Amino acid sequence: MANPETFQARYLNPLTDFGFKTIFGQKDIMMAFLNDLLEPKSPIAELTFIDKEIGAEVQSLRGVVYDMFCTTEDGEEFIVEMQNKSQQFFSDRIIYYLSRSVSMQVEKNMDDERWNYKLRPVYGIFLLNFHMKGFEPRSVRRIEMKVSETNETFTDKIRAFTLELPSFKNQPESIAKTKIEYWLYNLANMEHMTSQLPFQNEQPIFNRVGNISEIAHMTKEERIKYNVSLDTFRTSYAIMLNERAEGVAEGMEKGREEGREEERKKAHKEKLASARSLKSLGSLTIKQIANALGLTDKEVEEA
Repeated sequence: MANPETFQARYLNPLTDFGFKTIFGQKDIMMAFLNDLLEPKSPIAELTFIDKEIGAEVQSLRGVVYDMFCTTEDGEEFIVEMQNKSQQFFSDRIIYYLSRSVSMQVEKNMDDERWNYKLRPVYGIFLLNFHMKGFEPRSVRRIEMKVSETNETFTDKIRAFTLELPSFKNQPESIAKTKIEYWLYNLANMEHMTSQLPFQNEQPIFNRVGNISEIAHMTKEERIKYNVSLDTFRTSYAIMLNERAEGVAEGMEKGREEGREEERKKAHKEKLASARSLKSLGSLTIKQIANALGLTDKEVEEA
């Protein structure tokens, strides 16, 4: 790793909106990525982008969620998303994305009397800059619909993949063993690399990825767009870290308050026990006991 005081980035940050779309907006790169992830019997040979830039549903998520939509010549649909910020109910949102794509197929065919409900496969591929909450950390997670009793595939028309980049950050190259792990390693570490991207012998496509990702090759206009995207990414990341720190501080304060409340309850129980003992002696009035222990007359009477 280069000295941070002298380090100048060679490659763009692929986790920014500009970087993500610069890389995966190239047809040959997207096809190579999908083939390495899916390992289909017949490799994807043609691809069409439906829309290279779909805005985030919520403006506050701008700079956090980046989507690419594409389809193959066989009609298979792919949603490829870069997600930098963890989100509550993220697994539900995956289902929503896939269901929305399926429902759009239904809407397009409802007026066709010959349509027999045959659906085109829909794949959701989610590159995550975090580990999913509630699940064991896993670099590659394949999600399918299966029959519980037999493990048979119920349908292969809806599938999702979560790819967790933190598994590869600041790790040696040897940690990557498979084709898709080569991709995840490069995406996780590219911004800080000073030499050519690794794994080019195994996957020549990385030479192409490196060439289009070099900051020195950008035009002036591209550099301006990238800097804006990078600022957005850094701001979103700083906000996320601040929210996390505030959450930790709030949790610690809540824990301290709960601890103090437990101490108060314990002290109050001890006072009630003392009140019972003093009442049993019969030498002090309720008022005297209450004043001595800092209790109300009623608390002493009911002790």
